[in-house]
Amino acid sequence: MYQAIEAVCKNGTIFPIEPVSFDEEEPLVILRLSKQAVPSTTCRIRGAMKGLLSSVDEFIDAKREEIALEDLVHRFVHPFQPR
Repeated sequence: MYQAIEAVCKNGTIFPIEPVSFDEEEPLVILRLSKQAVPSTTCRIRGAMKGLLSSVDEFIDAKREEIALEDLVHRFVHPFQPR
């Protein structure tokens, strides 16, 4: 599942603009958009992210491929060290 959440950062802490609920210690992936990518309308995030992000399934597949490649490289660089 994915959810677009608008937030601001103050002194290194991220504050959502609207109330959100998460499970305690739930892992999150945070994508930062540049100021140029965020229009000034009220429906900013959904429109700004259209076409910039892959689907969740595509993201997961790409991440699995990345991990597999890292494992392969690790086996060649450090053949006797477990990962």
